[in-house]
Amino acid sequence: MPSRKPARSYGRNFGSGKASTKSHRIKSINASALRPREATLQDERLHATRLAHTIDESMGFARYESGRKRVGWLCNMHSTSVEDEKIPGGRAAVDYYFLEDDGGSFKATVEYDPYFLIAVKKGKEAEVEEWCRRKFEGIVKAVERIEKEDLQMPNHLLGYRRLFLQLSFHNVGELLEARSSIMPLAESNKKNMNAMDTYAEVASYNAGFDLFDDEQNGGRRNEGIADASDYIVDIREYDVPYHVRVAIDKG
Repeated sequence: MPSRKPARSYGRNFGSGKASTKSHRIKSINASALRPREATLQDERLHATRLAHTIDESMGFARYESGRKRVGWLCNMHSTSVEDEKIPGGRAAVDYYFLEDDGGSFKATVEYDPYFLIAVKKGKEAEVEEWCRRKFEGIVKAVERIEKEDLQMPNHLLGYRRLFLQLSFHNVGELLEARSSIMPLAESNKKNMNAMDTYAEVASYNAGFDLFDDEQNGGRRNEGIADASDYIVDIREYDVPYHVRVAIDKG
């Protein structure tokens, strides 16, 4: 019986340039299309938080909000969020689980604003603070100036204290959003700093005056808000897990 030949040449069609072009076509994604996805993720997190709360209650760890003083042994903790209609994603908090001596159990929720620190060039704190408020309007809850020992300085054992800007947020999601924007700026600006800049800053702190006062008052161009990000030289404490941060600060 003679063999039958296929009516179509599948080999030639499979290797055609037209088919190859379609398989390698790249689709662009509109940024506006990502917003519904973000809202969906927030709804999923909210649903997961409600489910976890229901499970805790069924296991005997109802949330203790008010009443007589209760004392127990801490047996577990994890990050959570408190629902807030005005804040997408809710307010950041930590659930602490306790076992009482009489066999009872409960959980207590502690709210605490997540934050990280940014280091800026000496004397430029006001410009960077205003830039942060405008750049992350609706995301940054508060910007505070705090003074801490700079352990990354070569002579940190001398007790050199540096002024940092502390950026606080409603929840961890907002922190991560701001961190993704600030970190590349800080890394880029940090590479441009040289040893002379570091020495001048420490010497100014020890001497009580700014070595570059004459230069700053001698006709340098007026830096606007758009250029204030150039003064961000480092970002600190951005990688501390939220529940660990609360445990450290609350003691």
